[in-house]
Amino acid sequence: MVELKLVKEGITEFFVPSDVKTKDRGPGRKAGVGFYNPAMEESRDLSVLVAQVLVNEIRRDVTILDGLSAVGARGIRIANEVDGAFNVTLNDWNEKAIEIAKRSVEHNRLSNVKTVCENLNVLLCKEKYHYIDIDPFGSPVPYISMAVRSVLPGGILAITATDTATLCGVYKKTCIRRYSSIPLRTWSMHEIGLRILIGYVVREGGRFDRALYPILSYSRDHYMRVFFRVKRGARRADEVVSKIGTTKAYTFDLREKEVGPLWLGDLHDRDFLVSLRGVAREKILGKAKDIDKLLSRCLDEVGMPPLFYDIDALASYFKRSPPKISRMMRLLEEEGYKVSRTHFRDTSFKTDAPLDEVVRVFNDLTI
Repeated sequence: MVELKLVKEGITEFFVPSDVKTKDRGPGRKAGVGFYNPAMEESRDLSVLVAQVLVNEIRRDVTILDGLSAVGARGIRIANEVDGAFNVTLNDWNEKAIEIAKRSVEHNRLSNVKTVCENLNVLLCKEKYHYIDIDPFGSPVPYISMAVRSVLPGGILAITATDTATLCGVYKKTCIRRYSSIPLRTWSMHEIGLRILIGYVVREGGRFDRALYPILSYSRDHYMRVFFRVKRGARRADEVVSKIGTTKAYTFDLREKEVGPLWLGDLHDRDFLVSLRGVAREKILGKAKDIDKLLSRCLDEVGMPPLFYDIDALASYFKRSPPKISRMMRLLEEEGYKVSRTHFRDTSFKTDAPLDEVVRVFNDLTI
């Protein structure tokens, strides 16, 4: 048996292989027994909040699947930190990882958890759940077709993608082949990539008369994450698929390029974000400050157009020092445009102002 050590996130202790560096940042490594990435603690914090909101809605007999659980960190935290009547299934193809997860279940004395060692798509053929969370190493594409059909009506599907280089346009041909969409490597590439991911999942849902509505979507340096509300019906599916299309994005030298097809609707649901902030105040979370900032920025983004402008990118192009983003935003607001901050970059903002107006205001502040 591999040597283990206890780590703690939130109020939950669980076992991981002793050779895991718990201070690691960035993308994880698949090598070794019992994959665990400490850099995903914020993601797991949010999963606890999402599960709590869903359990509060349904109130009884909620079923939750941690589909690619590895050592079970996400699912075990949900089982230990969420209040209410629910059950969690931990599934992973790696028997040794599941054995580690079982140790953690016993350590926390959890009676609402079962462990399974099976191919995820096979499991999804046999069972349905209120909340399915899929956090693969790389692209989630191999699991989407089955996952969209295995969420119970009104439930939630959570998807992680760590193939960010593909979605952000570093590997353009791979993105076209894998997601049937054209990306662009530019300052807004993380939002473009996130919208490509959403568009792909929404299209897959539409094939089976499932309507998938993004209720929280965000991007970090090494991964993208989307939570979808899943509903059934051809009309609903038609409505949500109609929000997929192409759009224009700007390159670093301010040339227009067409990107997509991708999701053009809101990235988040305002009411759901408010509910998350409410339950966050009741939880002990290691990344509470980061999550509060993220949810605040996501609330700002609701109702704003796709993509954003970046102060540093404009300053680099015009070879000037960047102005304060607050001054830039204030002047655009005074001109009657909608403006908001965005979670994608601290130096960026969203607005319905056209490029020539943004450049004019930038010049007013820097010349």
